[in-house]
Amino acid sequence: MTNFQFYTYELPCFNCHTRNAKTDLGWLTPSMKTDVIEQIEVMLKKRGSDYEPYFTVQIICSEDEAKDYLLLNYYDHSESEINHGNIKPTVIADIDDQISEHMTAEGVAVFSHEIALQNCDDCSQDNDA
Repeated sequence: MTNFQFYTYELPCFNCHTRNAKTDLGWLTPSMKTDVIEQIEVMLKKRGSDYEPYFTVQIICSEDEAKDYLLLNYYDHSESEINHGNIKPTVIADIDDQISEHMTAEGVAVFSHEIALQNCDDCSQDNDA
């Protein structure tokens, strides 16, 4: 398996937009994380105070990275399952199809990746009351 880790990042609260909340970015390589954060920062500057419930970013990866990216983020397989080859052949076939559909002429795969904003602790407590 390539160099994937599960990352979180502090993003504006979905509800109040003034405080930050820990938000899941998903399973990414360190370079993917850097690229995702840069994309989000650009979107935040453009949006001002106009927020959607999620960000859609582009993940650019090699063919090998694409397989692990899809297994971890979309098929919810664990690192252990991937490392030990415990993946159903039908899932591998589906992933191979998705990779070929998203492969560019430059030899990289490009996927849309959604990151949902979360409520901050204050807004979460307000909702519980």
